[in-house]
Amino acid sequence: MQPPVLVDRPNPIDLMLAQEESRLDWLLPVRHSRMAVSAFTFFRGTAVVMAADLARQPHSGVMVQLCGDAHLLNFGFYASPERHLLFDLNDFDETHPGPFEWDVQRLAGSMVLAARDLNLSVKQQEKVCRRTVRAYAKAMAQFAAMPVMEMWVMQLDLVDLIEEAESKILKRHVQSLAARAQQRNSRQAVSKLCEKDLSGELRFRHDPPLIFRFSEFQGKWLDDGLSWQQWHEQAFQLYLDNIRPELRTLLSNFQHIDSAFKAVGIGSVGMRCAVGLWMDQRGQEMLVFQGKQAQPSVLAPYVNLPVPDHQGQRVVQGQRLMQTASDPFLGWTSTPAGNHYYWRQFRDWKLSVDVSLLDAEGLSEYGQLCAWTLAKAHARSGDRGAICEAIGSSKAFAGTVLEQALGHADQAQLDHQSLLSRIARGEISTSAVF
Repeated sequence: MQPPVLVDRPNPIDLMLAQEESRLDWLLPVRHSRMAVSAFTFFRGTAVVMAADLARQPHSGVMVQLCGDAHLLNFGFYASPERHLLFDLNDFDETHPGPFEWDVQRLAGSMVLAARDLNLSVKQQEKVCRRTVRAYAKAMAQFAAMPVMEMWVMQLDLVDLIEEAESKILKRHVQSLAARAQQRNSRQAVSKLCEKDLSGELRFRHDPPLIFRFSEFQGKWLDDGLSWQQWHEQAFQLYLDNIRPELRTLLSNFQHIDSAFKAVGIGSVGMRCAVGLWMDQRGQEMLVFQGKQAQPSVLAPYVNLPVPDHQGQRVVQGQRLMQTASDPFLGWTSTPAGNHYYWRQFRDWKLSVDVSLLDAEGLSEYGQLCAWTLAKAHARSGDRGAICEAIGSSKAFAGTVLEQALGHADQAQLDHQSLLSRIARGEISTSAVF
């Protein structure tokens, strides 16, 4: 593996804008504003740019199921089906088979940018990145030596994670997150996102552009002649057809109440992302689901594989393959207009580490945690022995990936400046609300 060659590359801002052609136009200024905040937020929102850069370098050819966007903030906490708090990868919009190094470089590049946001020295940046990459190599060697069934079900024990954390700052932060995460459920989402209408019924708060109730929207995305309720019912029925029978029985106890568009994340802003409220027959229990549009992975043009029949199914199956345990309500559907979606619970104990609260030691330890998690995900789908062979010396591997990560981070900073320049010239719109 060689450092990335970044000359004669496609224009990164043009790649970003090309992604937006099929997105909801009223949300694009929000996306631009979120990406303009820093080089790191630009990096988070432009997996498409890094995919193009990665595809132009040599790689090992050792294929795994990739996250496709494995930056450090796409790891986090969520609830297992048994109601245990887990830590794992938690974003799979770009999941796709590909060379294992692509995820490792994405994680390593994000570690460098996060270290720079914390104003760490160059030496500290490099130390954080090296330790992250070496943790990946060490974990992969561990998984390669394990029986496959034992490896397949491995999970991080949260109690052990907290007790064994050497960084006091990270330990306190994770303890706080664990307590807060278990409060982030459907009822909490309703209290934040909903209000009662004049008849006393719960409805999503209409707060454009970030929250836009379906009933207030008369846009072109609905099929002619369909009300938003009919549109939703057709999509929901196909979702029910793609989940387990016992979950269909469970959901038969709930009635759909309301739906709204909700802008989420950075790279996803402008895609058709919606939240739906369901209430049980007694009016006491609530479920909030998120439906998210699934488009082709940014990696797809660079990996010679058949196009998936359904992009939502691609996301769901990739997530189930990479996670030790997944949301039981995870499923896919299509709209009457033919757009592909995947559905999942919204805010079911989901929470991520706030990197801005960490110091050098805490960031380093968190990077090692993410690296272990990424290695576990890759070990579930790839040839563990072949990955270890491709890695070779963990020290040499870390040195190579560090050089690549520094290149990607430097390039992200230059690309971010290009975005700011085009915003300043009035070529790209922004929003005061983002």
